[in-house]
Amino acid sequence: MPMNVLEVAIYAMVLTASQPKPYECVAVQPEGVNCTNGLAATASNPNVLAYNTGVQIIKDNQGRVRLSNGLNTHFDSSAWVSFKDTSGQTAISVRKTGPYRFKFSNGFICEIIGLEQDMARCFKS
Repeated sequence: MPMNVLEVAIYAMVLTASQPKPYECVAVQPEGVNCTNGLAATASNPNVLAYNTGVQIIKDNQGRVRLSNGLNTHFDSSAWVSFKDTSGQTAISVRKTGPYRFKFSNGFICEIIGLEQDMARCFKS
């Protein structure tokens, strides 16, 4: 999948949901994103975003997303996307609240910063 700094920041929040803390992410060359929480991601192919932790974000042809650590996405009628583990327990939920801005069930917000859309931040609201 094409690298999108905000998308990397959002999935970084999903991956750190059990111990969230504020961080920023920035696009780096040749092709990747580094975050101040220690996570980094590269696009290993058009449908896979690979994090330095070994977890991969995989999109299928219908746009459905699953994570290689067992989390799957579930959409509800109120526009929240839940990330659920194999037992059906929700790890975290997220929804879009504005252009380039997403709110998480843990009270954090992730948004684009910078004129080139090459930086994102996640912070406690």
